[in-house]
Amino acid sequence: MQQPRVIKIGGSLLTLPHLKEQFRAWCQDNPHPLTWVIVGGGEMVDAVRRIDQAKRLPEAFAHWLSIDLLQHTARLAHEILDDVVLCETLDEVEQAAVKSTAANARPVTAIVQVGVFFWRGAGNMGLPASWDVTSDALAAAFARMRGAEELVLMKSCGPPCDASQFDQLAACGYVDPCFAGLAGEIERVRFVDLRSFQGSDRA
Repeated sequence: MQQPRVIKIGGSLLTLPHLKEQFRAWCQDNPHPLTWVIVGGGEMVDAVRRIDQAKRLPEAFAHWLSIDLLQHTARLAHEILDDVVLCETLDEVEQAAVKSTAANARPVTAIVQVGVFFWRGAGNMGLPASWDVTSDALAAAFARMRGAEELVLMKSCGPPCDASQFDQLAACGYVDPCFAGLAGEIERVRFVDLRSFQGSDRA
């Protein structure tokens, strides 16, 4: 069985006018039998950050509130992308995985609710309940949980420095501080500026 791929769609991309078409074009240029999708928090989580800066919320409270909000951005992405699966339970995740292995199966692309694998009181791959963890690290942790062969981070801009130097990317704020320790264990990590992406049929 081929290992899956994990794509993280940055929450800022939810405002991209042609997100559905851009995402579909990228997937057509980069086909894979099973793609799990994690969706970032975007403006919803940014609002929590601003309130935290003003009110100094308890760190763990802000962290888990932000993760709770990811269920809504996942549903938004599901509505926008239209032709992908939404997995909101572990059973649905496993059903999607099995479907991808059927004879003559079409590629399966499924958005996964982060809360299926990360919750209060669990080990959560040792990740702290703090702002040091964003959907970048959550996607990397999920990729490791599922034995993914590749992690693709789709963002609104490209890396500002060497994309292979995760510590440098964290230092300049392109990824979160916990990302590097997780991504280093994944076979292949790619960063995609989806706003500027031009598919092969558009070049």
